[in-house]
Amino acid sequence: MVQINSVYRSIFVIVLLLTSLTGGANVTFKFSAGTISNGALKTRMENNISALLTEIARAGKTGTALNLSGISMEPAAKTRLNALWDDIHFVCDKSTNISKCLNDMQGYQVRTIPITMKPLDSSYTQSLNRELTISLNKNGVITGVRPAWEIHEDVSTIMNSGLGVTDTRQRREILKWVEDFRCYYNEKDSAALRQIYSDDALIITGSVVSRAHKHGDMGTQVVRQVNYKVQSKEEYLTKLFKNVFKPGNKINVEFDHISVVRSGSKENIYGVTLHQKWRSGSYSDEGWLFLLWDFNDPEKPQIHVRTWQPEQAVAQDGVFSIEDFFIP
Repeated sequence: MVQINSVYRSIFVIVLLLTSLTGGANVTFKFSAGTISNGALKTRMENNISALLTEIARAGKTGTALNLSGISMEPAAKTRLNALWDDIHFVCDKSTNISKCLNDMQGYQVRTIPITMKPLDSSYTQSLNRELTISLNKNGVITGVRPAWEIHEDVSTIMNSGLGVTDTRQRREILKWVEDFRCYYNEKDSAALRQIYSDDALIITGSVVSRAHKHGDMGTQVVRQVNYKVQSKEEYLTKLFKNVFKPGNKINVEFDHISVVRSGSKENIYGVTLHQKWRSGSYSDEGWLFLLWDFNDPEKPQIHVRTWQPEQAVAQDGVFSIEDFFIP
């Protein structure tokens, strides 16, 4: 009969404990060779990302809540990831992941980490095979975790249209911030939305109104008219927080098309056009969203204009664009 002495028994117990804690899914991350030169920072970020991916793997496979207490993440990033996790789980597909270290204006970014989405209900309609994007600040602290854009053709066009290094970097920033912006609605993050809109933001919402008109012997004709409502930031957010961000009201916002236009007269100003699908409770709609972004403060970009138009309004009037607004 095989005997296990006390030392080996202790080691065996520790291994079993670690395996149970991680769900048997230790995930490692390494940067591609030559993409970051600071050795100490490189190791710190690799260990930090590895710990995050391991925890995602454990929670995704066991269907439990995330435990982010031992991971170096900004509090807001933990809050957003936990809110995302409340709506959908996912698991890492590979036990070893290698990716480039991309520089952005706040620090660093890692992309192309393959994940498989595990929807909690039928409201999820996107692909199950996705990629994860992780942002970190200049000290290697994780600042954001989000599934990457699925609209690869649009993203490729946006990045290939960059005019020089600065413009290309800002376009990558736009993709990151727009995805965060979408998540703010899904996560009902009131504080983040209040910060991302400038104090003087212009909010325009289009709607199609059908009216019946009598034309004598010709009978009644239904005429569809597009009406536009203009609101201030406070008017818009007050109604949003009160009427939509209600407890138990799940919000699912998706973007399935994006285009980016750089202002020809003002630096760091970009127009972003998105096709949006919105589902909230029993309400759903599709339409076109236009955002006028100001990246003059790269740490805190802001939206000066937000317009939304239903499909019928776009068919009649066209989509709002950067040329429709005066930029002082």
